[in-house]
Amino acid sequence: MRIVRFAAFFLALCVGATPALSEVRIATVDVGRIINEAPDAQKRKKELDAASEEAKKKLESKGKDLQALKTKLEEQKVSADSKEAESFRNQARDFERLRSDMKAELEKKYMKINKELTDKVMGQIEIYAKSNKFDLVIDKSEKYRGPVLFGSPSADITDEILKGLK
Repeated sequence: MRIVRFAAFFLALCVGATPALSEVRIATVDVGRIINEAPDAQKRKKELDAASEEAKKKLESKGKDLQALKTKLEEQKVSADSKEAESFRNQARDFERLRSDMKAELEKKYMKINKELTDKVMGQIEIYAKSNKFDLVIDKSEKYRGPVLFGSPSADITDEILKGLK
């Protein structure tokens, strides 16, 4: 019993002797919105759209040529084991490989751009949080339901981060 009283006394002494806890500053930020609205994002999206459109045109052109060759071979009733049919199958295989390669290249380019933008945004958030003495910044993106179920608009620093990126 004496030990329990001593522990309670010691605990009360320690709690009473500690300085008041300082206020913890918390902010929320919509990372998805920043990534989509950042000035670099608009420019990079146009680059991706242009690359995608160029690939689409190239594939459509090759596809039309391949379809024309197929139609020609069918009209001529070329046998399946002829050199012409074998050439067509090789071209069709090359076309599928080209389509797959273009898709992979576009995905790689998208991932690279997304990483660059994300790194830049995260760096800006860190700079802002440190300079404004925030202890914690939580993502509140709506696309991916994050940990924020409710947040006061006054805690949202999204607009300030966007201004910093401009």
